Amino acid sequence: MKRLLFAIFIMLLAACANRPGDGDIERQVNERLLREGGSLYVVENFRKTNGFEPGQNVYVAEVEYDLVFQKSLADLAINLRDSQDPLLAGLDLVALGIKYGQFQAGERRHRAEKATFHKTERGWLLQDDR
Repeated sequence: MKRLLFAIFIMLLAACANRPGDGDIERQVNERLLREGGSLYVVENFRKTNGFEPGQNVYVAEVEYDLVFQKSLADLAINLRDSQDPLLAGLDLVALGIKYGQFQAGERRHRAEKATFHKTERGWLLQDDR
């Protein structure tokens, strides 16, 4: 009986916490990263390292993860000539080069960032201010 009461107490404390759950943080950051990179990379070793509340209904999560590139920048450049719109594809390639530098297939890049969440009527939502 004591264990049941303790479990209920812990669940109530978690429900009252003024922050998004770790699973929610990981899911939303992963979704944003995959929207940005498509099939260029996969996200591995995600973890939340810290977090704080700078204001009411705002939570900042400090997260780390690895991006593992599935293609190299050179491979993307070779595929550019097969593109329907080479100019647009070329601009995308330049943007990737600026953002990630030269990368190889299988290369792992460790990243750390602060992800800001706002409490809304639909729950905690990641502020997409990148």
